[in-house]
Amino acid sequence: MFKSFFGKGPRHRHRACNGTARHGGQDRCRAHPLEKFTQGVEVTVISNSDRKTLEMGLCTGAAVRVVENRPGDANMVVAAGDGRYIISKESAAKIRVR
Repeated sequence: MFKSFFGKGPRHRHRACNGTARHGGQDRCRAHPLEKFTQGVEVTVISNSDRKTLEMGLCTGAAVRVVENRPGDANMVVAAGDGRYIISKESAAKIRVR
């Protein structure tokens, strides 16, 4: 896969995509706030500094699917595990995902 330990190999080594892939209109190779993603997109939590959403199970490594996120609404609906949660976009801005 890599030509050598130093250099000449691919610069982008993230397994989720090849550096140009876009999923649901969002670049998943870098961490983004959860509030920016649209309905139907599945992401993985990278970091979360919001205590309330941590208690819901939105911790590092959790798979999250955006169920509803309408522009102009103060809240969004996400699914994690077997649950669906309504969280404020203010809280969602504190959750970094890719």
